[in-house]
Amino acid sequence: MAYNVNGRKMTKEENQPGNHSAVYTHQLVTVADLERFKDQMLQEIRRMLPGSTGQSSKQWLKSREVRKLLDISPGKLHALRINRQLSFMRVGGTIYYDRADIEKMFEKFKFSAAK
Repeated sequence: MAYNVNGRKMTKEENQPGNHSAVYTHQLVTVADLERFKDQMLQEIRRMLPGSTGQSSKQWLKSREVRKLLDISPGKLHALRINRQLSFMRVGGTIYYDRADIEKMFEKFKFSAAK
């Protein structure tokens, strides 16, 4: 016997294969099922969000993206280029930065925590 989400018995048309709104009396949703579903949903949402903690597949970043990533002004980014602290490549009028170079710069300026 199948019931819809409102608790009433489903018609034959509603109870066709592929109809995912059916709730069967022999099926139970446990707390562990809900936890697993929550973890899967959060993982999928994090994967879809820009700037997520997962490693991005994009190697070359434009100035605007680097400024947003580092939360710096255009002038500070320009100073990093001029002082040769951050390498770049110019193609036409667009400046690109290698993500690996940005990570190297972070490592170079990182301070060790005192024990």
